[in-house]
Amino acid sequence: MLTNLAHLDALRVRIAPPATARHTTYRLADESAVEVVWTYAEAGPGGYRPTGGDPGQGAFNADDIARAAIVYLRHWRATGDTTSRTAARQLLRGLCYLQTAPADDTDPRAGNVVLWQQADGRLNPSADPAEQPDPSDGGESAWLARTIWALGEGFAAFDGDEPGFAGFLRARLRLALGAVRRQVLQRYGQWRLVDDTATPAWLIADGADLTGEALLGLCAYTARSGDEDARKVLEQLGEAVTAMRTGTPWTWPFGAVLPYGLSRTEWHGWAGLAPGALARVYEVCGDLGARDAALADAASFTPHLLVGGGPDNLRVALPGAREALTLDGVQLAYGAHSRVESLLATARATGRPALRTLAGIAASWFFGNNPAGAPMYDPATGVTYDGIDRPDGLGVVHRDAGAESTIHGLLAMLALDADPHTAAVARIAEPGLRIEGTEMHTMALADPVTGAHLTLLRSLATSIRAVDVVVPGESPATVSVNDPAAEEIEHYTTTAGRIRVLVPAGGFTTVVQPGG
Repeated sequence: MLTNLAHLDALRVRIAPPATARHTTYRLADESAVEVVWTYAEAGPGGYRPTGGDPGQGAFNADDIARAAIVYLRHWRATGDTTSRTAARQLLRGLCYLQTAPADDTDPRAGNVVLWQQADGRLNPSADPAEQPDPSDGGESAWLARTIWALGEGFAAFDGDEPGFAGFLRARLRLALGAVRRQVLQRYGQWRLVDDTATPAWLIADGADLTGEALLGLCAYTARSGDEDARKVLEQLGEAVTAMRTGTPWTWPFGAVLPYGLSRTEWHGWAGLAPGALARVYEVCGDLGARDAALADAASFTPHLLVGGGPDNLRVALPGAREALTLDGVQLAYGAHSRVESLLATARATGRPALRTLAGIAASWFFGNNPAGAPMYDPATGVTYDGIDRPDGLGVVHRDAGAESTIHGLLAMLALDADPHTAAVARIAEPGLRIEGTEMHTMALADPVTGAHLTLLRSLATSIRAVDVVVPGESPATVSVNDPAAEEIEHYTTTAGRIRVLVPAGGFTTVVQPGG
């Protein structure tokens, strides 16, 4: 098993927040303690030291509490571990304390979420320097979207296990959806002209990335509850995220679901969970547009991203360009994990097995296939490093290990533990040949311990191409030839040596040689 919760366990802390008229949680009078997670953890000689509590910001935040709860929920459901069940329950209780309850029927903050909390349990609605919205429960936000994600997955897990708690989570999710209807869906059906393209105005905080995270929770909740009001919100938000699919297999952004509703030129590493959410929307609602958008991102854009260096923080190009300019080459665990989860979700929803191999390539970022050429996750400790900086173009590992990087590393490992094929591909992580041409991009990876090799080819040509690939050693390799929607055209086993493979127009081909 790759998943090791030890470091995240060390970031969890128990506090006893005061009950107030607008902030309380499940059974707080009887269970006075809830759990939260430290935002930051600094590397030092003796290990990691949790940090935070700056009076201008806070020690704990809703984004990380919500996503930590999802780690424990998924681990509990995958393994039956009762310790993870308890951690998930306590973190959900801590998260719900941050949600603002209505003062009356006209309260404009009802259902929104305060972002920051101090170490003694006090809330800090207005950080210094100020963040938007200010106060943080004053409007739609990333933390509202992530609260919906956690509450939806929490309800699906606890329904049938602890009905009283599940009912509380349902009530809090409905409160959050009330805020979404009031603040976001009042713009439903309105479009903006952005970069000469009609763009949906009803994304949460103008983010397809954020809205996609809310969709993950809404899909889990709706599939379990059958709540028709929630399904309507799910369908409307899914429609907006679907509309952010842009480009062709040959032109920027190559079918990606773009993250930001105010730009049709920018892609950043936070964009990754939206296509996976659309795959889930297709499973729950049967929305064919959502399916096609998820496939375009997974099978056209993601291979292009992988052969082009990985999940950079910011790439920019004018629509229709053949390549993008990397403006911010920092890479984070969030960007790597979200590619893995979206590829696997789309593979399951659409029956495209080649996407599982791509998911392994995306996950190899954690084991050394990255600009630093170094592992970013340590299975022995559960530590995921905070990211890779690139001063002067060189990859340098930032070795602090705060909540966000730890959480997304663990979400990736949970996905790998559930899929042995993807996990095996992920360990083939030593970068080798990388060729970029006008029509064909090629990436080769190796595992020096097992002798495994992998080659990924992504074509920007408008007709099929034949390419020679060297398969070293003596063991055979499996070739998968895929069109721009990841439909397998050919799948076969070949002997080692110099082999000729086909790469369809706008498609991708993988050559995988397992280790001995």
